[in-house]
Amino acid sequence: MKLFHHLELTLSSLVFPLYCPACGGYWIERSGGICSDCWSNLPAPGRGRWFHEPALKGKVSAAFHYDDISRNLVHLMKFRGRIDIAREIGVRAADRLKSLYSQSELACVIPVPLHPVRIRERGYDQSLVIAESVAKALSVPLIVDIIRRTRNTPPQSRLSDVERISNLKDAFSASLIDQGTVSGTILLIDDVIHTGATVMGCIKTLAKSGIKNIRILAAFG
Repeated sequence: MKLFHHLELTLSSLVFPLYCPACGGYWIERSGGICSDCWSNLPAPGRGRWFHEPALKGKVSAAFHYDDISRNLVHLMKFRGRIDIAREIGVRAADRLKSLYSQSELACVIPVPLHPVRIRERGYDQSLVIAESVAKALSVPLIVDIIRRTRNTPPQSRLSDVERISNLKDAFSASLIDQGTVSGTILLIDDVIHTGATVMGCIKTLAKSGIKNIRILAAFG
């Protein structure tokens, strides 16, 4: 099937040439948003607003810098149903940061939860898809019901730094779970981290449930 897929792409590209939107180079493969070389060359993140939050000290690792290219990838993923980009984000982020995590250290991977209304609007949960790819790449279990979003908050991207914090008040709830099932560190997956308000909301909620060993892997920051 894969051979026929590539044959179809090759034949169609003769009529409709395909180019990577990031570098402009000839690019047959349609999945992932940008070509493999451009993914590999995405710059590492700097010290964003989240870096200076005491509550996140030593907890956050971001894979790529949030620039014009990554902003377009995130837009396509969230608002154009590009699930292939979500999968690629997870694979690439895990590959870039996997040396930071030990399998024996991590109990599980969990996604930053998306509200059910938002999932219906988008057609899928991009955070879950990213987390699935990360969990597979790191060979760590994925658990999706530890934390959930109970309030459908406005998108953080449209708010000021101050508004982002108040926007997430009481937006999450955590399940009461057997602590033995999460005896190690939980790896919380987010797509984009700016101020860190979203992951801090998750951390506070999980702490109330007794879960305090948490690290964050963000794709872009």
